[in-house]
Amino acid sequence: MTSDKLKTPTIALGTWAWGDSGETGDGYFGSSLTQAGLEEVADKAHAAGFTLWDTAIVYGMGRSETMLGEVLKRYARSDYQLSTKFNPRIAGTSDTSMADMLEQSLANLGTDYIDLYWIHNPADV
Repeated sequence: MTSDKLKTPTIALGTWAWGDSGETGDGYFGSSLTQAGLEEVADKAHAAGFTLWDTAIVYGMGRSETMLGEVLKRYARSDYQLSTKFNPRIAGTSDTSMADMLEQSLANLGTDYIDLYWIHNPADV
């Protein structure tokens, strides 16, 4: 019998500044890399056994998720896990703000599911 339980790796590779070419991201890992450079990082990480990729909708206001989704297209979705975050500070006031933000993250990442969905900056939530 196989287990459907998520086996969370010990370490994740973060993508905070991926796709961020503005001054805010200058000097942070990934901010100056092209898509080809980020694909090289992904290839090396994949070869080394990294399987958990972490991002958030506020990282570059969606650019990190979008870039990560583009880079990971080269792998089968079953070969890696995705972690992204709901951010209440930018969510708006609708009754479906969490679902709306999740749908945007799914679209940005080009996937139909997220393995780990966190609350980012949960102060006052």
